[in-house]
Amino acid sequence: MDITPTRDVYNPVLRRREITFYVEHMTAATPKLYDLRKQVAVKYAADEGLVFIRGLRTSTGTSRAVGEAEVYDHVEDVSVLVPEHILTRNQPDRHKVKEDSAAPKKKSESKKS
Repeated sequence: MDITPTRDVYNPVLRRREITFYVEHMTAATPKLYDLRKQVAVKYAADEGLVFIRGLRTSTGTSRAVGEAEVYDHVEDVSVLVPEHILTRNQPDRHKVKEDSAAPKKKSESKKS
């Protein structure tokens, strides 16, 4: 899986780099956002905590996904500009937390007399 940027623009007002990219995933399913986040951080020599994948779309029947990423300059900007749902989506254990909370609760086995 290799990230190929198609657009890379620095936004001085929001102090972030805005990247549009595509990724080929011939032998696997669409990559997880967290894995892409790590690769973007390595590719652009940024701290992983300042990189966020805004979206990822795979066209039906293809093995190419198009994504958008943002690389911020400062942690303070992240807390103000990145919506909560994007922060949640980019976490490594996002699915694990969902599974735990969605598990059915056991009914008590006590009988009324």
